[in-house]
Amino acid sequence: MVARFYRDADRGIFEPTKTNPSFFEGSSTGTALVENVNTLNAVKAQRVHQTGETKLKWVKHVKTDLAIDLKSTPPTVPVVTFLVCYDVSGVDIVDRKGKSVVPDSRKPTGVNLVGVANRDYPSPDGWRVAYVQPKDDKC
Repeated sequence: MVARFYRDADRGIFEPTKTNPSFFEGSSTGTALVENVNTLNAVKAQRVHQTGETKLKWVKHVKTDLAIDLKSTPPTVPVVTFLVCYDVSGVDIVDRKGKSVVPDSRKPTGVNLVGVANRDYPSPDGWRVAYVQPKDDKC
């Protein structure tokens, strides 16, 4: 699911005018879904799109917590947490003329803490990336 999440985040803004926000629901939920939809809306408004793909250099399992209590406030859902090193050196955001709008200060790699949750546990079909927290700017 982590790889699919990053792949979908990329694909959603290759052709943003053709992407429906619901596209991201197959791999994200919660704040991760909100962030993907916000990014889509921003690139649509700026009339830019992405070229190239994010590469995952490594994914390390950090923790698994399968506790579930959907009646609690907030609900407790199973979460598997990963550290993810990603590489965006081959990714560009370009305007309609093909000119890059990526700032020179963007780091080529980064590390995120990624939480994958499942409200439908134990069904294997419910896993989605629920949150992504930046941890470091290089792997």
